Amino acid sequence: MPLSARWAPGLALSAMLLPLGACASDTDALSGWTLGYAPYTYHFSEAKQEHSYEPEHDKHSYVWLLNAEKRLDERHVAGFAIFSNSFGQPSQFAYYGWRFQPFDSTPQLYFKLTGGLIHGYKYPYHKKIPLNTRSGWGLTAIPAIGWNFTPAWGAQVNLLGNSAVMFQLNYSLK
Repeated sequence: MPLSARWAPGLALSAMLLPLGACASDTDALSGWTLGYAPYTYHFSEAKQEHSYEPEHDKHSYVWLLNAEKRLDERHVAGFAIFSNSFGQPSQFAYYGWRFQPFDSTPQLYFKLTGGLIHGYKYPYHKKIPLNTRSGWGLTAIPAIGWNFTPAWGAQVNLLGNSAVMFQLNYSLK
């Protein structure tokens, strides 16, 4: 994949952040929102055919993610993500979750567990995630661990079942 195609989602997110950052100082409407971009996903193994209807020699596609998440209170979050899944299918994830900062001595560290409705893992890849239909609708849960470098910038690692880890950058609007 050409480098320009690989970084296109990040450039789009950067373009979105510039005007939002300017607006954030003028109003509290954007307070509590975090925008995320995941440019890299590491798969634990190569794609393999698990069912007769799946392509025989398939490889994982480049995975990227853009998301917007609202912090509802100290522990609760809700959000929406769009991404390209491991098989190149456009996908979406609407979620609700819990965010925990377990150590008072390290407030930058947090753990997160989100769960919700996922769409996009369609036939012939619908069985690659549990609780999914042939048309690509399913339920999923995603645990994560994160670190806030500043009040605005942070990084997060999302565990995608037993398949992969996704590395994500976050920008929080205060």
